[in-house]
This record gives sequence, C-alpha cells and structure tokens, in this order.
Amino acid sequence: MVNILKYTFKDIILLYKNLLHWSISKILIFLYSTFIWFLSIVPFAIVFYIYSLFSWIAFLDFINSVINSVFMIDLFWNILYLISLFSYIISYFFSFILFIKLYNGYLEWNKTLYLNKSYLDYKLYLKYLLLTLLGLLIFILPIFVFLIIIFVLILIFGWVDATTSIVIWNYSNLFSIISLVFFLLLLVWLYYLFYRFIFFYMILVYKRFENLSIKEIFKKSYNITKWYKKFIKTTFIFILFLSLYLPFFVTSIYISWNYNDLNSYSEYLNLKPEDQVNMKWINTYLYEWLEQKFDWKKIDFVNSMQSRYYIYLKLFNILEFLFIFWVFTMILNSVYNRVIMIDYTSDKKLIEKLIEKIKL
Repeated sequence: MVNILKYTFKDIILLYKNLLHWSISKILIFLYSTFIWFLSIVPFAIVFYIYSLFSWIAFLDFINSVINSVFMIDLFWNILYLISLFSYIISYFFSFILFIKLYNGYLEWNKTLYLNKSYLDYKLYLKYLLLTLLGLLIFILPIFVFLIIIFVLILIFGWVDATTSIVIWNYSNLFSIISLVFFLLLLVWLYYLFYRFIFFYMILVYKRFENLSIKEIFKKSYNITKWYKKFIKTTFIFILFLSLYLPFFVTSIYISWNYNDLNSYSEYLNLKPEDQVNMKWINTYLYEWLEQKFDWKKIDFVNSMQSRYYIYLKLFNILEFLFIFWVFTMILNSVYNRVIMIDYTSDKKLIEKLIEKIKL
C-alpha cells in the first residue's frame, strides 16, 4: 500500500513538472468539448427555431435560457432545453477520456501534441457516449428503488405525518430515521456503482482494447473491479488525496461565500432607506445577519472589502485551474494502473500457474 501511495504521489508531481503543457492542454480540451457541445446542440436549436414559428424573439429566449441556465414557460421548450443541457454535460465529460490519454503520455515520458487524432476519433466518442448512457441507466436504478421505498413508507406512515417529518426533519420520528438509513444506503450504493463504472472509461484509451465491443468492455471492467480489496484500497486512496486538497477547497469556498455576502450587503446598502426597510421585511433573517456579520459598516468600507475579496477569489480561481483542475483524473489513472490492473494481472498469472501445475 505504501508503494502505491508513493507512486501515486509521483504521478501527481509529474503533472506539475509538465505544468505549462498541462495548462495549455486543459484550455484546448475545454474549447474542444465546448465545440462538440455546440455541434450537438445545433439540431435542437433548429427544432427550437422551427417550433417558435420563425420568431426571432422566441429563438433568442432559447439562447438566453441556455447561456443563463433559466427555464422557459413552454413545457416543450423546457424539455428540449434539458436535452440540450444534457448534451453539453456529455460533451464536457468527454474531456475525461482525453485527459486519461494525456496523462498516459506523461507516464510514458511522451508528451502528446496539443491537437492530436484523439480529438477526431468519432468511434471513441461513440463508445464513450454508449458507455455513458449505459452508466446513467445503472445509476438511475438505485435512485428509482429508493423512491419506491420512500413511497411505500409514506403509504405506511401516512402522507401528512411523512410530509411533516420531511419538512421539519424530526430525528425522533420513526419515518425520518428509516428514510435517513435508506438514504445513507443509497449513497453507499451510488459510490460503489461509481467505483465499478468509472474504470470502464480507462479501457477505452488502451490500444489493445480498442476493438472490444461495448458488451466486452462492460464485462472486462466488471471482472477487474470485483474484488473487495481493490474497492477498499481505492476508497482509502480517494479519501487520503481528497483530504490533502481539502484545505484548499475549504479556503476557496470561504472566500466565495464571503464575496457573495459582500455583494448582497453592498446591494442592500446602495438602496434607498425605504427600499432597505422593504428588503429587510421580505428577508429579515438574511439582512439582519449581514448587518451583524459586517458590523453595520458603511458602503465605502464594504466596497473596499469587496474589491479585496474579488482579487482573492480570482487568485484562487487561477491557482485552482493551474494546480487542482483534473488532478483527480490522474489519481484515478494511477489507481487503475497500480491497483486495479496490477492485481488483476497477478491474479490471472497465479491462475495460469496453478493450471500448469495441475496439468503436470
């Protein structure tokens, strides 16, 4: 286990040794994913345009909903909007495959070109798309089972008592306790499915597996991730490295939180006195809490703090982009190479040796 952690650290350090190449690649992969999303959304945009009866105002409403992530009034439009949003998420996470290829190049001391043939490999994208859709079906199943259980519990405990327990979240209520237990079991189940599923994508990047069908990829990945020791090792490594990066995430969240509060308080102070009274009447708790938090400071002081926190926030965004974004993919890649595949290979060799002994 110590050796696995040591080499995982070395793999991560390898990213920082190639910081310039890594950063440029992150920008290009992001632009490529955005371009793929744009291509995938074009058919939906045409449908929206036709449905709007050639109305430019309605068409611009659709564009605004995509850019600003807001819903429209028409149900059909919202369905198509959700489909287009789903296509963006699928396109963006194709970056995961490209980063695995990039990191394998680093591990082999062979930097890939900024623009390589992987970007144009439509067969790879189609396999990724089919695996992702399969994975979504796998993840929907436990959620569906959980909802059925909650529905049965509601029938048993009664709609009013169950709804009251959810809204108030009374820990002494039996419904709350049972539903919490099932919710925690759901989280464990989803994490286990994530562990089994995420390594499907690893198989896609290896040339020796490029001719495998989706069914064969599913079967192979299922076989190499099935031992509980691998699951425990992988979970331990995830927790360890996430805890190492946790201080950075906590600091970043703290700065973002304070910056947002300063924005809200600044908007409140810039209102007229009568408007401030109205806003405080609408949301008494928020604005009284903001006044206490910032000690009833004046607008000049708040604006100076706002500028300072804006600089802090942008600095952390830059640091996050340079040193944090897509590091977890390298951790996954390292775990796959040093825990999943190595154990699988050693088990396979052991079985082959036993077979030879039996034959002799």
